[in-house]
Amino acid sequence: MLCLPLMVSAQRISGKVIDATTQQPLIGAALFWKNTTAGATSTADGTFTLKRVHGFDTLVVDYLGYDLVEMELSNKDIHEITIELKPSAVGIDEVIIEGQQRGNFAKTSGIAREEQISFAGLCKMACCSLAESFENSASVTVGYSDAISGARQIKMLGLAGTYTQILDENRPIMQGAGAAYGLSYTPGMWLNSIQVSKGVSSVTAGHEAITGQINLEHRKPTDDERLFLNLYFDSELRPEINLSTAIPLTEDKSLSTVVLLHGSMHPMSHDGNGDTFVDMPKSHQINVANKWLWQTPEGVQLRWGWKYLQENRLGGQHGYTKDLYEQMTQDPLNNLYGSNIFNQNINAYIKLGLPIGPERTFTGDPNDAVQNNFAMILDYDNYLTDSYFGLNTVDVTENSFRFNATYAHYFTQRSSLNVGASAYVRMMNNDYLQQSVVNGSPAKSWDFNGNSTLAEPGVFAEYTYNIEEKFSLVVGLRGDYSMLNGEYYYDPKPEVLITPRSHIKWNITPRTTLRASAGMGYRRQNLITDNIWMMTTSRNIVLGNLTNDMEAAATFGGSLSQSFRLADDDQATLSFDYFRTQFFNTMIFDQETANNTIMIYNSTDRSFTDNYQVDFNWTPFRGFDLFATFRYTNAKMTIERDGEKMLVERPLTSRYKGLINIQYAVRRWVFDATAQLNGPMRLPNLDGDMSKVELSPIYPMFFAQVSYKVSNFTVYAGCENIGNFKQPHPIVGGENPYMPGFNSSMVWGPLTGIKGYVGIRLNIY
Repeated sequence: MLCLPLMVSAQRISGKVIDATTQQPLIGAALFWKNTTAGATSTADGTFTLKRVHGFDTLVVDYLGYDLVEMELSNKDIHEITIELKPSAVGIDEVIIEGQQRGNFAKTSGIAREEQISFAGLCKMACCSLAESFENSASVTVGYSDAISGARQIKMLGLAGTYTQILDENRPIMQGAGAAYGLSYTPGMWLNSIQVSKGVSSVTAGHEAITGQINLEHRKPTDDERLFLNLYFDSELRPEINLSTAIPLTEDKSLSTVVLLHGSMHPMSHDGNGDTFVDMPKSHQINVANKWLWQTPEGVQLRWGWKYLQENRLGGQHGYTKDLYEQMTQDPLNNLYGSNIFNQNINAYIKLGLPIGPERTFTGDPNDAVQNNFAMILDYDNYLTDSYFGLNTVDVTENSFRFNATYAHYFTQRSSLNVGASAYVRMMNNDYLQQSVVNGSPAKSWDFNGNSTLAEPGVFAEYTYNIEEKFSLVVGLRGDYSMLNGEYYYDPKPEVLITPRSHIKWNITPRTTLRASAGMGYRRQNLITDNIWMMTTSRNIVLGNLTNDMEAAATFGGSLSQSFRLADDDQATLSFDYFRTQFFNTMIFDQETANNTIMIYNSTDRSFTDNYQVDFNWTPFRGFDLFATFRYTNAKMTIERDGEKMLVERPLTSRYKGLINIQYAVRRWVFDATAQLNGPMRLPNLDGDMSKVELSPIYPMFFAQVSYKVSNFTVYAGCENIGNFKQPHPIVGGENPYMPGFNSSMVWGPLTGIKGYVGIRLNIY
């Protein structure tokens, strides 16, 4: 998510939306200037902030179960209001319907092409984790890295999720060893919203984000929601509990905290396709987080927090237990194949925001003021993984530290400059072992054990010119010095990384918005932890021409959005976007050109993706929302065999995806239904024969959920994969799992079939 510098302006309206009878805040009320796309939604405590639009003075406030309100606010001196909504005649005066807010929609504010997934969108399905939160999005494709570990992965713009930067309230996360399983370690019910932006992002966040950025907004210490509880249970006998409680520790809320708890387990082993391997590993997870906020009337903000996570997964062939590990490693041919993954993560951070100097006005209006500010972030992360996949082991201990300091200076109301410095240090102890069976006994085929330290200090500057609701321009440049020392796969040289990026947004009319962006991005591959699927095979790993694992790419593109009246909806929206990513150096993990072998090498030859997408949002009548989207991807890369180079379609990358989601809310009920059409993928040629092209089948997926709200309770029930479609043979060579032909990375579809679930949510204010 690309953020413009913080500005205070008289051209804004802020306030709160409440129930006229109970005086309780209304969450997710829609506010917008009539006949425009400029709007906002009320937050968990009912508050909102909305920019004025020149020439449009009628504010519309819409909330399901309440009378529609239109307010004339032509008086420019009005800056803060309280809006009381009266229950409509249907008699649901005490009901707060969160689901009426559009779940997935393109944000009209912001300079980047951004898709917002609101809390209402997170509630459309039982999104137990961050990965499952994207089932209603075509921008982000969700799948599995392999059929053994249960690790979820995403793809954006046709590339793996490792090329997408993930932020926790603007703090980079899920880097290094935590990338493989991190998507399963953020509970969906901990979040208020998710912002998905395509293309390059702000240079202030680093040199990553080659294909996009995903920012997670958690529940806040200042939320009026004193207790939130979510209980979930499904037909696979999987229970889950999520709890959060926001606690003001002072009467004026200058000091407040929020505690977040998660517990879940997958206690049963299922082998739905009869290949002797469990579809999903047994697992149990504990996740605890605590966030704090201290703020003063002068604008000083100090935020800090910590998080602890522990998870254990047990998979492999049906009937395998950890007690069989010694037998498996000593006599593999006569024992079951098993896998065990233990992950532990400890994180702590502190964020400081300070206003610098007096407020200044450039228009003569004292309310139309801006103030320079300083922000600093310190972040520590410890990650431990202790795992094995049959005879292959992956043991990593990682400690990382991150520092970022930014100073924002305003030249005028419209013109500002961000300058700053950052530093990232990561210390890793890696122990990777791959073994194969020779004459019936385990034998090492690839062994790496080493310590390495990555240090990346950097500086950046970013200029912003912004005419509200008309035109915005952001131009940024950063420089980083990347040093990797210690025992590594090759002898890396220090590198200077220059990262230019630019964004532009033009409101051609109040209903038509054009966005464009272009820039460079760099990312250093973690060969094993970023590609954990390799260890779930028995193929030999061979390091080829590996001279530089710092991938470099340029991404450019843009979007055109148009809102219009369609039937009774004055805010129907149609948008089209196109992005291209062009690699200048890329890492190739090639399991096609050599039989029973994975070749790892870097390439400077042609590698690119083209991504096209169309989105449509429509509310044809009150309480009914429709979201439809279609995405087409053309992804190519160059592989090499015996000196011959071949430009091929990227394997296991979906060519297209279509999605339709409808939601109907009436009185206390909310009904959701989603249909997906998943396009074909090119399957890797594991035998080295590149003359043939084999595609996965086209398949649909269907989801449905119904929710009923009474007082502070919401009861929901749903069904996933209603058509019970499963990939028939996700594991190749499963009859001989210790021989080179064994491969569980050929996953292109669902691993589990139809699943029903029930749950309950409790909200207390």
